[in-house]
Amino acid sequence: MTKRDARLVAITGGIGCGQSTVAEFFKKFGAKVINADLIAKRVVDRDGDVKKEIKAAFGKQVFFRNGRVNRKLLGQIVFEDEAKIRNLNKIVHPRMVSQVIEEIEVARDARKYAVIVIDAALVYELNLEHMFDSIIVVASRIGSRISRIKARDGLPEKEIRDRISKQIPIEDKSKWADFVIHNNSSLEQLEYRARGVYKKLTRR
Repeated sequence: MTKRDARLVAITGGIGCGQSTVAEFFKKFGAKVINADLIAKRVVDRDGDVKKEIKAAFGKQVFFRNGRVNRKLLGQIVFEDEAKIRNLNKIVHPRMVSQVIEEIEVARDARKYAVIVIDAALVYELNLEHMFDSIIVVASRIGSRISRIKARDGLPEKEIRDRISKQIPIEDKSKWADFVIHNNSSLEQLEYRARGVYKKLTRR
């Protein structure tokens, strides 16, 4: 396998659709998975310049005493205001994208993966679709999404709906995708659908 043989794939969707579960299935099937959200969190936690910019933009109240960002409070502040979301994204996303690209190159250099997956919610929002050979959208009904987010994050329904409304509608993302995996039934069904897409991606 040559360095450039690996197929670069984005798995995206919307909050509560289950994209990270599908990414975990791809990892199980043998893909290298790079989680953009975890990288963004790492940037916020460890990059001193990012912390300074967050403090300047949103105040010291979004930090705990130990210097770590209070993510829950910061989320509540920015999701009330589109301009604040854009401001936070402007601070975090360039560094996050840069680190994602570094990890892609490391995975390519390893020459042992047929598929390199980026698990990233905001592929279309950040206009990153041109980076990928294929894009998979994980889609789910609104009721299922709300139930999952409530169980995972304990957020009230109004806040969940507000957050969903600030992302590009899943119907639009589905139209633009190369593959759509629907997540409205069991985990077994989801894994079955994910495996079907993985087989298509690795068929030479």
